[in-house]
Amino acid sequence: MSLVFGRLQYLTSTRMQASPFIAKLFQSVFGYTNVGNYARSKVFMRIMQQLPIENASKIMDLGCGYGEYSVLMADMLPNAHITALDIDSARCKNVQTMLKKANLQEKIGVVNQKIGDTIEWPQYDFVFSVDVFEHIPEAEMPFSAVLERLRPGGYFLVKIPNRDQRTIFPAQWFEEHQHWLDEEHVGQVYDLEGLQGRFVREGFDIVLAEATDGLLSRLAWELAWLGKKAGVLLQLPTLLLAKLLIGLDPFFQKPGRGNAIHVLGRKPF
Repeated sequence: MSLVFGRLQYLTSTRMQASPFIAKLFQSVFGYTNVGNYARSKVFMRIMQQLPIENASKIMDLGCGYGEYSVLMADMLPNAHITALDIDSARCKNVQTMLKKANLQEKIGVVNQKIGDTIEWPQYDFVFSVDVFEHIPEAEMPFSAVLERLRPGGYFLVKIPNRDQRTIFPAQWFEEHQHWLDEEHVGQVYDLEGLQGRFVREGFDIVLAEATDGLLSRLAWELAWLGKKAGVLLQLPTLLLAKLLIGLDPFFQKPGRGNAIHVLGRKPF
Protein backbone atom coordinates (compact mmCIF):
# COMPACT_ATOMS: atom_id res chain seq x y z
CA MET A 1 0.00 0.00 0.00
CA SER A 2 1.34 3.43 -0.91
CA LEU A 3 1.31 5.80 2.06
CA VAL A 4 -1.45 8.39 1.84
CA PHE A 5 -2.17 10.67 4.77
CA GLY A 6 -5.86 11.01 5.54
CA ARG A 7 -6.94 8.18 3.25
CA LEU A 8 -9.95 7.62 5.57
CA GLN A 9 -11.00 11.27 5.73
CA TYR A 10 -14.43 10.34 4.38
CA LEU A 11 -14.89 8.39 7.65
CA THR A 12 -13.34 10.95 10.02
CA SER A 13 -14.69 14.27 8.74
CA THR A 14 -18.01 15.29 10.29
CA ARG A 15 -19.08 16.97 7.04
CA MET A 16 -18.14 13.95 4.93
CA GLN A 17 -19.83 11.41 7.20
CA ALA A 18 -23.22 12.70 6.09
CA SER A 19 -22.63 11.38 2.53
CA PRO A 20 -19.71 8.93 2.69
CA PHE A 21 -20.09 7.66 -0.90
CA ILE A 22 -20.01 11.18 -2.37
CA ALA A 23 -17.24 12.12 0.06
CA LYS A 24 -15.12 9.14 -0.97
CA LEU A 25 -15.61 10.04 -4.63
CA PHE A 26 -14.73 13.68 -3.94
CA GLN A 27 -11.60 12.64 -2.05
CA SER A 28 -10.50 10.36 -4.87
CA VAL A 29 -10.55 13.37 -7.23
CA PHE A 30 -9.31 16.25 -5.04
CA GLY A 31 -7.40 14.38 -2.34
CA TYR A 32 -7.23 15.42 1.28
CA THR A 33 -9.11 18.67 1.89
CA ASN A 34 -7.75 20.16 5.14
CA VAL A 35 -4.78 22.26 4.00
CA GLY A 36 -3.27 22.76 7.44
CA ASN A 37 -3.29 19.02 8.16
CA TYR A 38 -2.00 18.31 4.66
CA ALA A 39 1.03 20.56 5.22
CA ARG A 40 1.74 18.98 8.60
CA SER A 41 1.51 15.50 7.13
CA LYS A 42 4.15 16.29 4.49
CA VAL A 43 6.63 17.28 7.19
CA PHE A 44 5.72 14.29 9.36
CA MET A 45 6.22 11.79 6.55
CA ARG A 46 9.60 13.30 5.71
CA ILE A 47 10.70 12.91 9.33
CA MET A 48 9.51 9.31 9.36
CA GLN A 49 11.72 8.53 6.39
CA GLN A 50 14.74 9.56 8.48
CA LEU A 51 13.76 7.76 11.67
CA PRO A 52 15.08 4.20 12.28
CA ILE A 53 11.86 2.71 13.69
CA GLU A 54 11.20 0.00 11.11
CA ASN A 55 11.38 -2.60 13.90
CA ALA A 56 9.25 -0.65 16.38
CA SER A 57 6.50 -2.70 17.98
CA LYS A 58 4.75 -0.12 20.20
CA ILE A 59 3.97 3.43 19.11
CA MET A 60 1.83 6.14 20.70
CA ASP A 61 -0.03 8.92 18.90
CA LEU A 62 -0.24 11.42 21.78
CA GLY A 63 -3.31 13.57 21.18
CA CYS A 64 -4.61 11.53 18.25
CA GLY A 65 -7.48 13.82 17.25
CA TYR A 66 -9.14 12.21 14.23
CA GLY A 67 -6.71 9.28 14.32
CA GLU A 68 -5.22 10.10 10.91
CA TYR A 69 -1.60 9.80 12.03
CA SER A 70 -2.38 6.55 13.82
CA VAL A 71 -3.72 5.13 10.56
CA LEU A 72 -0.67 6.40 8.68
CA MET A 73 1.68 4.72 11.17
CA ALA A 74 -0.31 1.47 10.99
CA ASP A 75 0.07 1.55 7.20
CA MET A 76 3.77 2.36 7.48
CA LEU A 77 4.56 -0.28 10.12
CA PRO A 78 2.12 -3.18 9.73
CA ASN A 79 3.78 -5.19 12.54
CA ALA A 80 3.52 -2.42 15.12
CA HIS A 81 0.67 -1.74 17.51
CA ILE A 82 -0.45 1.88 17.73
CA THR A 83 -1.96 3.50 20.82
CA ALA A 84 -4.21 6.39 19.79
CA LEU A 85 -4.49 8.48 22.95
CA ASP A 86 -6.71 11.51 23.49
CA ILE A 87 -8.42 13.17 26.45
CA ASP A 88 -11.48 14.11 24.34
CA SER A 89 -13.99 11.29 24.80
CA ALA A 90 -16.09 12.31 21.79
CA ARG A 91 -13.08 12.19 19.48
CA CYS A 92 -12.04 8.83 20.89
CA LYS A 93 -15.49 7.44 20.11
CA ASN A 94 -15.29 8.81 16.56
CA VAL A 95 -11.87 7.21 16.08
CA GLN A 96 -13.17 3.88 17.39
CA THR A 97 -16.06 4.04 14.92
CA MET A 98 -13.69 4.83 12.06
CA LEU A 99 -11.35 1.98 13.00
CA LYS A 100 -14.22 -0.48 13.14
CA LYS A 101 -15.43 0.53 9.67
CA ALA A 102 -11.88 0.29 8.32
CA ASN A 103 -11.18 -3.03 10.11
CA LEU A 104 -8.20 -1.60 11.97
CA GLN A 105 -9.19 -2.33 15.59
CA GLU A 106 -6.48 -4.97 15.98
CA LYS A 107 -3.68 -2.62 14.90
CA ILE A 108 -4.79 0.56 16.66
CA GLY A 109 -6.08 0.78 20.21
CA VAL A 110 -7.91 3.91 21.36
CA VAL A 111 -7.23 5.15 24.91
CA ASN A 112 -9.27 7.98 26.46
CA GLN A 113 -6.73 8.99 29.14
CA LYS A 114 -3.91 11.35 29.91
CA ILE A 115 -0.46 9.86 29.45
CA GLY A 116 0.36 10.90 33.00
CA ASP A 117 -2.49 8.86 34.50
CA THR A 118 -1.39 6.09 36.84
CA ILE A 119 -2.38 3.09 34.77
CA GLU A 120 -0.17 0.28 33.56
CA TRP A 121 1.61 1.42 30.38
CA PRO A 122 3.92 -0.56 28.11
CA GLN A 123 7.34 0.74 27.14
CA TYR A 124 7.02 2.53 23.82
CA ASP A 125 9.55 2.65 20.99
CA PHE A 126 8.21 5.91 19.59
CA VAL A 127 5.80 8.57 20.87
CA PHE A 128 4.77 11.47 18.66
CA SER A 129 2.55 14.50 19.12
CA VAL A 130 1.58 16.65 16.14
CA ASP A 131 0.11 20.08 16.90
CA VAL A 132 -1.12 19.16 20.37
CA PHE A 133 1.24 20.75 22.91
CA GLU A 134 0.22 24.27 21.91
CA HIS A 135 -3.16 23.47 23.51
CA ILE A 136 -1.53 22.59 26.85
CA PRO A 137 -0.24 25.09 29.45
CA GLU A 138 3.54 25.02 29.52
CA ALA A 139 3.77 23.66 33.07
CA GLU A 140 1.43 20.77 32.20
CA MET A 141 3.16 19.54 29.03
CA PRO A 142 3.81 15.82 29.64
CA PHE A 143 7.48 15.57 28.70
CA SER A 144 8.42 13.69 31.87
CA ALA A 145 5.50 11.26 31.51
CA VAL A 146 6.60 10.45 27.96
CA LEU A 147 10.22 9.95 29.05
CA GLU A 148 9.07 7.52 31.73
CA ARG A 149 7.05 5.47 29.26
CA LEU A 150 9.71 5.25 26.55
CA ARG A 151 12.15 2.38 26.41
CA PRO A 152 15.83 3.42 26.57
CA GLY A 153 16.72 4.60 23.08
CA GLY A 154 13.06 5.34 22.27
CA TYR A 155 12.12 8.48 20.35
CA PHE A 156 9.78 11.37 21.09
CA LEU A 157 8.64 13.84 18.42
CA VAL A 158 6.84 17.10 19.16
CA LYS A 159 5.62 19.32 16.33
CA ILE A 160 3.99 22.63 17.25
CA PRO A 161 3.45 26.12 15.81
CA ASN A 162 6.36 28.50 16.26
CA ARG A 163 5.84 31.15 18.91
CA ASP A 164 6.67 33.79 16.30
CA GLN A 165 4.37 33.70 13.27
CA ARG A 166 4.77 35.39 9.90
CA THR A 167 1.69 36.23 7.82
CA ILE A 168 0.97 37.37 4.26
CA PHE A 169 -2.45 39.03 3.95
CA PRO A 170 -3.84 41.65 6.38
CA ALA A 171 -4.44 40.27 9.86
CA GLN A 172 -8.01 41.58 10.01
CA TRP A 173 -9.01 39.09 7.30
CA PHE A 174 -8.40 36.30 9.81
CA GLU A 175 -9.81 37.82 13.00
CA GLU A 176 -12.19 34.89 13.58
CA HIS A 177 -9.32 32.42 13.45
CA GLN A 178 -7.14 34.64 15.65
CA HIS A 179 -9.81 34.72 18.35
CA TRP A 180 -9.80 30.91 18.32
CA LEU A 181 -6.01 30.87 18.57
CA ASP A 182 -6.04 33.26 21.52
CA GLU A 183 -8.33 30.90 23.42
CA GLU A 184 -6.88 27.57 22.33
CA HIS A 185 -3.12 28.05 21.89
CA VAL A 186 -2.18 28.60 25.52
CA GLY A 187 1.00 26.58 24.99
CA GLN A 188 2.30 28.31 21.87
CA VAL A 189 5.27 29.60 23.84
CA TYR A 190 8.37 28.12 22.19
CA ASP A 191 10.60 29.05 19.33
CA LEU A 192 12.93 26.34 18.02
CA GLU A 193 15.69 27.07 20.52
CA GLY A 194 13.20 27.13 23.38
CA LEU A 195 11.67 23.78 22.45
CA GLN A 196 15.12 22.20 22.19
CA GLY A 197 15.93 23.56 25.61
CA ARG A 198 12.80 22.02 27.09
CA PHE A 199 13.72 18.61 25.65
CA VAL A 200 17.20 18.82 27.13
CA ARG A 201 15.95 19.94 30.56
CA GLU A 202 13.54 17.01 30.60
CA GLY A 203 16.36 14.53 30.00
CA PHE A 204 16.21 13.86 26.24
CA ASP A 205 19.07 13.81 23.77
CA ILE A 206 18.35 15.93 20.69
CA VAL A 207 18.28 13.98 17.43
CA LEU A 208 16.65 16.51 15.09
CA ALA A 209 15.41 20.10 15.37
CA GLU A 210 13.95 22.05 12.45
CA ALA A 211 11.69 24.93 11.50
CA THR A 212 9.23 24.27 8.67
CA ASP A 213 6.22 25.89 7.01
CA GLY A 214 7.76 28.90 5.33
CA LEU A 215 5.99 31.76 3.61
CA LEU A 216 4.68 29.68 0.69
CA SER A 217 3.09 27.26 3.14
CA ARG A 218 1.58 30.17 5.04
CA LEU A 219 0.26 31.64 1.79
CA ALA A 220 -1.28 28.26 1.01
CA TRP A 221 -3.13 28.20 4.33
CA GLU A 222 -4.36 31.77 3.99
CA LEU A 223 -5.65 31.19 0.45
CA ALA A 224 -7.38 27.98 1.50
CA TRP A 225 -8.98 29.71 4.50
CA LEU A 226 -10.29 32.57 2.34
CA GLY A 227 -11.47 30.15 -0.34
CA LYS A 228 -13.37 28.05 2.19
CA LYS A 229 -15.03 31.16 3.63
CA ALA A 230 -16.05 32.26 0.13
CA GLY A 231 -17.81 28.98 -0.72
CA VAL A 232 -17.34 25.85 -2.81
CA LEU A 233 -16.71 27.64 -6.12
CA LEU A 234 -13.56 29.22 -4.71
CA GLN A 235 -12.69 26.48 -2.24
CA LEU A 236 -11.78 23.90 -4.87
CA PRO A 237 -9.34 25.97 -6.97
CA THR A 238 -7.70 27.43 -3.84
CA LEU A 239 -7.34 23.89 -2.46
CA LEU A 240 -5.41 22.77 -5.52
CA LEU A 241 -3.27 25.93 -5.57
CA ALA A 242 -2.56 25.58 -1.85
CA LYS A 243 -1.30 22.01 -2.27
CA LEU A 244 1.01 23.17 -5.06
CA LEU A 245 2.44 25.92 -2.85
CA ILE A 246 2.98 23.47 0.02
CA GLY A 247 4.89 21.20 -2.33
CA LEU A 248 7.14 24.09 -3.39
CA ASP A 249 7.64 25.50 0.10
CA PRO A 250 10.70 23.40 1.14
CA PHE A 251 12.63 24.61 -1.90
CA PHE A 252 12.25 28.27 -0.94
CA GLN A 253 12.24 28.20 2.85
CA LYS A 254 15.18 29.73 4.68
CA PRO A 255 16.84 27.36 7.19
CA GLY A 256 15.82 27.98 10.78
CA ARG A 257 12.81 30.12 9.85
CA GLY A 258 9.24 28.91 9.64
CA ASN A 259 5.82 29.04 11.25
CA ALA A 260 6.13 25.47 12.58
CA ILE A 261 8.86 23.79 14.58
CA HIS A 262 9.59 20.21 15.56
CA VAL A 263 12.10 18.50 17.79
CA LEU A 264 12.90 14.80 17.86
CA GLY A 265 14.40 13.60 21.13
CA ARG A 266 15.74 10.23 22.26
CA LYS A 267 15.69 8.71 25.73
CA PRO A 268 19.27 7.98 26.78
CA PHE A 269 20.35 4.36 27.15
